[in-house]
Amino acid sequence: RVGIRGWSFGGYLAALAVLDEPSVFHCAVAGAPVTNWRLYDTHYTERYLGDPDKNPAAYEVTDLVPRAANLRRPLMLIHGLADDNVVAAHTLQLSAALTAAGRPHQVLPLSNVTHMTPQEEVAENLLLLQRDFLLSHLESTGTR
Repeated sequence: RVGIRGWSFGGYLAALAVLDEPSVFHCAVAGAPVTNWRLYDTHYTERYLGDPDKNPAAYEVTDLVPRAANLRRPLMLIHGLADDNVVAAHTLQLSAALTAAGRPHQVLPLSNVTHMTPQEEVAENLLLLQRDFLLSHLESTGTR
């Protein structure tokens, strides 16, 4: 059994992994994930995906929201509501699509937290919550 977790671009990769490769990845925690590259910083995104008006296919193929119905494994989404780097709309749009598709998942909104919390206690507790989520879903199969 393989669990995966990531934050920011790593959160995107963790969600992508569990959505696209459920035979490999058995649960995921995605923190502050980019879910739709059209919503992210154009300077960064266009460097890799190009202009969305000239290359819409690159944005469509990397969008996680249309993949929501593919979810077959446990997924926890975590997002700081004060995040000004990857805005919370990313997580909210994916969660809405998962709900519309009838796919259970967990969302942990973090009040007054930006992209990365500077509060040691909050950061430590977040790591413990992620660890517990992963272990509970990996242990439920009798494997660690």
